[in-house]
Amino acid sequence: MKNIRWLAVILLSLGGSTGWTHGEDKPGPHGGFIRMPGAFHTEVLPEAKNSLKVYLLDMQWKNPTTEKSSLVVTLTKPAVKADCTTVENFYYCEFPESVDLSQKADLKVLAKRDGQQGQSVTYPLPLKHDIPDDPHKGHH
Repeated sequence: MKNIRWLAVILLSLGGSTGWTHGEDKPGPHGGFIRMPGAFHTEVLPEAKNSLKVYLLDMQWKNPTTEKSSLVVTLTKPAVKADCTTVENFYYCEFPESVDLSQKADLKVLAKRDGQQGQSVTYPLPLKHDIPDDPHKGHH
């Protein structure tokens, strides 16, 4: 376990802010958006105009848990904190009705998973996967 933590620290320091080496450019196991705040991953999945699900996953993008965990989700424009509650093995986070998560802003996620504190990670809004278009699209 100690080796995994050191590996995560090294990868984070080498990976810069893009983090694409951790598969953050691909959909997570629930179809959401992935970031690596430490020795675990967060997956954000939009639910409605002002709400989302957040899964706290292990290093292999598996075993979501809320046990011995905590979560704070904030938005930069407008500056507002989401009300997050645990539902089974994920967090359901809801912003005030006036918030529209499809608008340009930054979503900040600060999580602790199974007793391990992560660093704050940013999800640029609107959420989208940066998967390149199929180069053969439209060709026969």
